[in-house]
Parts: sequence; structure tokens; C-alpha cells
Amino acid sequence: MNIQHLQIAHSAVLSDPEWIALESIEEETRHFIFDDTMLHALQDRGLVESDGIAWRVTETGQKRLSERV
Repeated sequence: MNIQHLQIAHSAVLSDPEWIALESIEEETRHFIFDDTMLHALQDRGLVESDGIAWRVTETGQKRLSERV
């Protein structure tokens, strides 16, 4: 395997901060420790969506969470 390949982010792989953020949203954590940048990054990957007031985990996000456990 090429070492450069290991440095490329894969959309199916969650980093620890992404996983923590996704899990926090799923559990409706009242104090979200990440800023909007994390929310928008997760949204760009199709893992969360906003209804204008609250963020929620999408089906794809649910799948990523269950695969990581």
C-alpha cells in the first residue's frame, strides 16, 4: 500500500472529533463543544441536516455511528 494513500481522508471514515460531534448531535447534547465549522463539515458529508433551529443526524450519519461502535 502506498503511504500517500493513508494520508487521504476517506468520506466513510470518521475522525474522533467528527464521531464525538455526531454522537453529541444524536444524543441531543445541550452543550455542543464544537463550533459551526464542524456542523457544516458534517452537513457537507451528508451526516447531519438542519431544520433551521436544530441539527439532526441523517440516515447516513446513523449508519456511520453504528459502523464505528
